[in-house]
Amino acid sequence: MGGKGNAKEVLTVLGELQKSEEWKPYFSDFEFPYGFYGIDEYYRLLGESGFSINRVELIPKDMEHDGCSGFEGWIRTTWLPYTERIPTEKRDRFITAISTEYIKRQPIDCRGKVHVAMVRIEIEAEKHA
Repeated sequence: MGGKGNAKEVLTVLGELQKSEEWKPYFSDFEFPYGFYGIDEYYRLLGESGFSINRVELIPKDMEHDGCSGFEGWIRTTWLPYTERIPTEKRDRFITAISTEYIKRQPIDCRGKVHVAMVRIEIEAEKHA
């Protein structure tokens, strides 16, 4: 699952767009829907829940998308808590705004790929009886 720092640059772009005049009205009561926690948080949560912890590890991953359209398809299907707040007739424009701003910061590579730095967290723990 996603760990601390997951899709950080995408989240930065989303945060900036949420504050922009055009998109701000759709995010007035928005609360971050994901729990991208770090190692310390998981140690605490697992311990409080009666687990013995064998391993908690953050693992960086590079996610590749086929160009702008592949990246926009991922936004369209993965970031629903953000995109579904936008009226249907404006949603494509919002997704394009995310993509455009992200690609300014993380340009498409020479193979036509858009890269997203992801962070996964892997946990091995056992529940006490």
